[in-house]
Amino acid sequence: MTMVAKRGVRQLALLLIVLVTSTFLGSATAAAAELDDYLWERRPLLVFAPTDRDPRLVETLSRIESSRCDFGDRDMVLGLMVNEGSSTLDGQEVNPDEAQRLRDQYAIGESAFSVLLIGKDGGQKLRVDEVPDLSAIYDLIDGMPMRSRETSANPSRC
Repeated sequence: MTMVAKRGVRQLALLLIVLVTSTFLGSATAAAAELDDYLWERRPLLVFAPTDRDPRLVETLSRIESSRCDFGDRDMVLGLMVNEGSSTLDGQEVNPDEAQRLRDQYAIGESAFSVLLIGKDGGQKLRVDEVPDLSAIYDLIDGMPMRSRETSANPSRC
């Protein structure tokens, strides 16, 4: 085999390695943005809005930010599902098909605003169609048997 042919084979092999690696890493990133990844570990709070500029979404995010410690202390993770803009789950992008699948799964209209609390068991625990009262959500979580066990093992940091 000539030197040129060997170099071509090496370049082809390198290209294949890069493609396989990027495909694998891309799949891992996409998989991290699915609700099932949080089962028994975290409590997703899903916020559905028509756009990422919706005033109700902006107010909800402001409330979460002002109670960040309480939010994190209850093992919560934020999911933003919007029709116009970027949807995310725990800060990772969710592709539009997955966002639509979640809208369909929870029967959320395209122009609706809705907030859902999903328990660690994957079940829907609360649904409100307005800016949520986070104190009420935290109280609901605090009343759950699993949360009682969590606070017995690890007292609140807040």
